[in-house]
Amino acid sequence: MAIPKLLWEEPDGNLVLAAEAGDVGAMKAVGKHLYESRSPRDAERWLLGASEAGDPEAMYLLSRIYWNQAVNRHPNGEADKARSADWCRRAAQAGWPAAASAMGTMSGISAEEREYWLRRTAEGGDLWAMTSLAELAERQERPDHAEHWYRVAIDHGMSHVRTQLSRLLMRQGRLGEAEQCVRPQAEAGSVAGAGQLADVLRELGRTQEAAAWRERYEVRRAREFEESSRQLHGAAPELATVAVTALVTTAVVPFIQALVSTAAEDAYGHARGLVRQMLRRRGEPAPASEPVEERAGEEEPGLLIADDPEAGITLFLWSNASDEALRALSSLDMSELTTRRPDQGRVRLVWHTGASRWHIRGE
Repeated sequence: MAIPKLLWEEPDGNLVLAAEAGDVGAMKAVGKHLYESRSPRDAERWLLGASEAGDPEAMYLLSRIYWNQAVNRHPNGEADKARSADWCRRAAQAGWPAAASAMGTMSGISAEEREYWLRRTAEGGDLWAMTSLAELAERQERPDHAEHWYRVAIDHGMSHVRTQLSRLLMRQGRLGEAEQCVRPQAEAGSVAGAGQLADVLRELGRTQEAAAWRERYEVRRAREFEESSRQLHGAAPELATVAVTALVTTAVVPFIQALVSTAAEDAYGHARGLVRQMLRRRGEPAPASEPVEERAGEEEPGLLIADDPEAGITLFLWSNASDEALRALSSLDMSELTTRRPDQGRVRLVWHTGASRWHIRGE
């Protein structure tokens, strides 16, 4: 479950602690919070760290920071554009859908690459990519390709695209087809559809009918403007969310041993359930008799920070830790960890997704 926080509030202190220790998820969470709080300069270093560790969402957000800097005429505008394209491309290659879509409109890359990314997302069912491919084909004066993608979008339920297709057909002199295409949209109440139908009817010489549809267009447009104004002035303030966290003081090595022993018994589901239960109780140990269940569809992952002041060991463990992470945790040499006393430096255990191993970081 996520805790709503106002945009101008500071990031969760436990998340910052985990981010400073090198936890990728925490770095992304802190960076994302600062990015959404309109603090891109502060967000950059955290998102850069998470991006370099392989997190695709962080890569995408980092690309947006560089793009915004370029648009706002940052002194390094051209370099920022290049960095934006590079990180967006990496995020798209790593499978982040929003990045693949963004590559379809990215400036500074070739039209061929833009079309490549648009085709990938369109073939995956992205409706916006379908219309973008049609618009790109129109700019490239490839009307057959544009018509194809407009019709694909309409077949997928995007009825508003009938306006664009009708205009394309009208420019080609296919007035009867243009009317047939846009009339269902206009009769369904569309503002743009009414205006386009009026234009087609005028070209067909049906001036009286065209005038009637032009009047409907003006009335609908006025109503649409009034409605959008009401929605704008009545909008609720935007909220950002960060993960639930808990900092608990405990003997880390026995905790790890207990955790991985339960994980071995039931394929790691019980271990994740224990972590979630500790998060719900804010780190307080649960009664032994209380059952712990693996829950599907958890809204937001939580971060448990288990700190052992005496041994100088801190474990950062997310509630959605993968089986791979828990399996690797069980294979750590506990005796080696216990020899790393505070006089030899604090030990921080952080799972690194990109490297698929636990980083044993010292101070």
